[in-house]
Amino acid sequence: MPVLELASISLPAWEIAVLIGIGLVAGSLGGLLGIGGGIVMIPAISFLLHRDIHLAQAASMNVIFFVAAPAAIRHWREGGVRREVVVRLLPFAMVAVVIGVTASIWIPKEELSLIFGLFLIYVFYENLRRLIGFGAAVGESAARPKVTWPRGGFVGSVAGFGAGLLGIGGGLITVPVTQLVCRCPLRECIACSSAVMCLTSVVGAIYKDVTLADVPGIGDDVYWYTPLGISVWLIPTCLVGSWFGAKATHVLPIGVVRGVFLVIVALSALKMLM
Repeated sequence: MPVLELASISLPAWEIAVLIGIGLVAGSLGGLLGIGGGIVMIPAISFLLHRDIHLAQAASMNVIFFVAAPAAIRHWREGGVRREVVVRLLPFAMVAVVIGVTASIWIPKEELSLIFGLFLIYVFYENLRRLIGFGAAVGESAARPKVTWPRGGFVGSVAGFGAGLLGIGGGLITVPVTQLVCRCPLRECIACSSAVMCLTSVVGAIYKDVTLADVPGIGDDVYWYTPLGISVWLIPTCLVGSWFGAKATHVLPIGVVRGVFLVIVALSALKMLM
């Protein structure tokens, strides 16, 4: 396996430029919202660079750690990481992400997109209600956090499975489900999501790369190291964007953070359903 091939030096200059831009946008949104950035990277790589969706998922999963780690460090310094939440989510999420990646090989993409799209519509509805002031702002002032092992295990299992299944960091699931189930404030949910992804992303990425060649119809020229040639161009700007995005989470008003979150959820739902 030549090093130059692994580093993807042979990619056209315009593709490298596109990947650098994708990394900056994905990293910024990832740090701001506690997500891995996969909802940006996967469709962008698929449609802009015309890569197979499974290859795009693998490349995205390889980058997620570099979005989550600087964001988690920044959130920790800001006091946003709730340790008991991370401890109760993490073991379940690490097992579930492997199961999710395995399922992604065999479940039709159309069915997965429909299920996830419907879930996102529900998430959008709940957060929109809170943004415009209908109902209590769960986890922000009206409710007391309920962080137990059963609740944490449920959130971790759902988020990990969804992350492995769809090739994303899982924050798009972790953040709203932690809000609903554990009743934690939005900023804490975002911070804890980033922390959990630091480990689940590594497990999911390794397993996704190893099993990539087993995907039906993926092509004989795709190997476990093929996604790394794409990921290497995404990582630098993801790191930069994530660091500043995480800082913005603790600076911007909660309404602005929730508004950005709503836009991302709405766009993701449209992508999944269409």
